[in-house]
Amino acid sequence: MLQLLRMLVALSIFTGHWGEAYVGRLWPQGQIAIDIFFMIEGFLAMGFLSQPTVISMNRWQIIRSRLVHIYPVYAIALVVSFCSFAPQALANAGGWTITNWVGAFISGLVLMPFFSTLVYGSVFPLNPPSWAIVLELFGFALLVCLRVHDAPRRLFVLWIGAAFIYFTLSMMWRDLNAGWASVHYWGGWPRMILSFAGGAWLRHLHAEYGARTPKIHPVTVLALFVGMHLPKIHLIGAPLLGIGVPLLVWLGASCPCPAWLETVAAFAKRNTLSIYLLGYPIMMIWRYANTIFMVPLSFAGSLAGLALVLGSLLVAGMILTYITENMTLEREV
Repeated sequence: MLQLLRMLVALSIFTGHWGEAYVGRLWPQGQIAIDIFFMIEGFLAMGFLSQPTVISMNRWQIIRSRLVHIYPVYAIALVVSFCSFAPQALANAGGWTITNWVGAFISGLVLMPFFSTLVYGSVFPLNPPSWAIVLELFGFALLVCLRVHDAPRRLFVLWIGAAFIYFTLSMMWRDLNAGWASVHYWGGWPRMILSFAGGAWLRHLHAEYGARTPKIHPVTVLALFVGMHLPKIHLIGAPLLGIGVPLLVWLGASCPCPAWLETVAAFAKRNTLSIYLLGYPIMMIWRYANTIFMVPLSFAGSLAGLALVLGSLLVAGMILTYITENMTLEREV
């Protein structure tokens, strides 16, 4: 179930960005998707780090294996994003110039933020959602260096410290959605550590107490995921983050796994990273195509238009996964 939730996070972020141009804010609590993603990643990372074969590896070997898995997908998606912004850069439109276009690309290649006002001030303007993947890499490296697979108390202290810093900053900024933009970029670090370390700590607790958890039907967990995106209640974001996200991850890890879920989860495990990182460039390519071919807004913003774009994203994600898997196999040979 957790693998399926990871893919749904990618799709919810994509549909949220796509809907902004047509219906405004599609998900009132859309920022919660990233926190769900971080917590699931932390939960799964701790499961990986707790394996005997991984424990016997040195720190660099573990971090390198993660980097080798993620960076090829990240880099190819960045190249696609670079190409998707070419029309704006070549026309000096939307604040883009050849200089900042190339600068953002080089900065992205070395996993460094690019502080500017481009794309609402995103620190990775060529592919704004990729900020979470970059921070997740550092979060994983932090867990590896701290050797927390058998130190839940150390994890708990890390989680408490990150929670204090993040919620203090969010109150100062009056914004829980920190990290993706220049104005609150540094708040993304405690935000990531809060959820990533929280997910790792949940994995420790789940190994001990998970068997006692009532088995919730997977459809109920999916309904909870969707429901967390919808409340329009003022100040509901913090309770969702502090209670809702851990509850969702715990129930997702505990629910039964029927045959249909195993099939979907296998697909999600293989393709989620590609879908997540290709979402924004695919959206930009479609918007550019809609402008060239004068596609009516009534179709582009309709469910049929969204289904067409989602279908292309899924196909592109599978192609990118296939390419990177073959690259990995060739290196091993």
